[in-house]
Amino acid sequence: MKHPSPNARGTTAAHWKAASEGRLAVPYCAACTQFHWPVRAACPHCGATPTWRDASGTGKLASWSVVHRAVHPELKEAAPYIVAFVELDEGARLFTNLVGARPEALRVGQRVRCRFEPALDPAIHVPVFEIEDDE
Repeated sequence: MKHPSPNARGTTAAHWKAASEGRLAVPYCAACTQFHWPVRAACPHCGATPTWRDASGTGKLASWSVVHRAVHPELKEAAPYIVAFVELDEGARLFTNLVGARPEALRVGQRVRCRFEPALDPAIHVPVFEIEDDE
């Protein structure tokens, strides 16, 4: 699935640069040792200035929805697809696509792992998540 190209400049530039290098970078506050998302000028936990740090790319499925009618014209051929909130092991929650999963097999708390797929702009890659193998 090709993803719409995000605005890879401005406050999220470090996130998209890392994604294009196969890394999941998330804002991190060294003062209170918390990751957070979305990007903010000040840490939502303590108000300090965050930096960027690589996250593990693993977490758990918090919630999801199956989109049957694409909200973006470029995704029309991909429907139905799954959008989800993933809670990273580091604590931040990301809104993302869940790929390679059957909706009827999903359950809250399932372990997920990040991978990267190309956007319509081939210079940009988008972090998506897939279910880790159940053991």
